[in-house]
Amino acid sequence: MKKATAIVAIVACAAIAWALPALAADGPVKTFSQDVTLGFHRGKLVSYLDLGPVKLKAGNKTAPIWVFTNGDDGQRNIIDTVPGRKDYTPLWAVRTVTWKENASAHVLRSAAAVRAAQKAGQVTIAVVPIVVNCPVL
Repeated sequence: MKKATAIVAIVACAAIAWALPALAADGPVKTFSQDVTLGFHRGKLVSYLDLGPVKLKAGNKTAPIWVFTNGDDGQRNIIDTVPGRKDYTPLWAVRTVTWKENASAHVLRSAAAVRAAQKAGQVTIAVVPIVVNCPVL
């Protein structure tokens, strides 16, 4: 029994030693530094990469991202979908949200809150012809 266990251990070590060069054949994994941006999704804080504007091609799917031009310092951009949902895409069609002068600006944390503020006459929303690539982490 001890001899069989020793043989299995030797075979396992040999298999690992044989496989290691194959695993490293492509070389080390390259990484890069990218700042993470914080935003809100349905009241919760999310993080995403901001890879900048992109030009759409036929068939590209987008989702709205609400970006604030003024208001509370704690305000973050707002998205309404995340990875795992059927409607998720990392391509975001920008909507600018601007608080009106007579409104009491406060932090909005969801698309529903943005729509409610618009309906109440507190903010204006403008569709901007910009799409950004911001994959949610």
